[in-house]
Amino acid sequence: MNSEQITDDIVNWINNYIEETGAKGFVIGVSGGKDSAVTTGLLCRAVGKENVFGVLMPNGVQKDIHDSILICEYFGIEYKIVNIKEAYDAILMATEVKKKATLTNIPARLRMTVLYAYAQEFDYRVCGTGNASEKYIGYCTKWGDTACDINLLATLHTDEVMSIGDYLGIPYEIAHKTPEDGLSGKTDEDNIGFSYEVLNNYIRTGYCPDTDIKAKIDAMHSCGRHKFEPIKTFSRKN
Repeated sequence: MNSEQITDDIVNWINNYIEETGAKGFVIGVSGGKDSAVTTGLLCRAVGKENVFGVLMPNGVQKDIHDSILICEYFGIEYKIVNIKEAYDAILMATEVKKKATLTNIPARLRMTVLYAYAQEFDYRVCGTGNASEKYIGYCTKWGDTACDINLLATLHTDEVMSIGDYLGIPYEIAHKTPEDGLSGKTDEDNIGFSYEVLNNYIRTGYCPDTDIKAKIDAMHSCGRHKFEPIKTFSRKN
């Protein structure tokens, strides 16, 4: 992949979006990982750091929040730390939900609420950070991190995101950081049961030497499609 060319193409695409929509800038959730770091860098290159606002949203204590701060300070963007713990606890108390998947997805949806609150306040647009590898298997939260106005990484796989991070000069420890879910203490690869290297190769070639992993990827891909489809609506016949 030609990282320089892809970067230029993305920057031009962002500027075209600005011209078409009249957006004044972008709000981005800065998690401390490579996806949000690369997205922040691309936005700054396109519209200037003064038009990018970062939001850091720990749910209580975030052990790697220093990485989120490092990204914001590295690119020189204004940022705000908004702890969602009280809102999260209030929802759990009011609803009494207990299912693990439910508890995992609520924070992502709260974070998107915060991002859109700032976007509306500033007349900005929300920029998502999901990559093509995660999208393929639906490793994301519907109406959480899938909800955004613009996404720069939606067609880029994890290794391509790292390459652009290197091209942008992002600190190595951020651009090559092992992704974690921030809840279980496990890496994303531990949670999904296979490596991104295996996943990316399968997406590109259709080949996976392990039939069990292939079946798991296919199942996740099939089950996760609804997260990216338009809302189903009833069509009247008359």
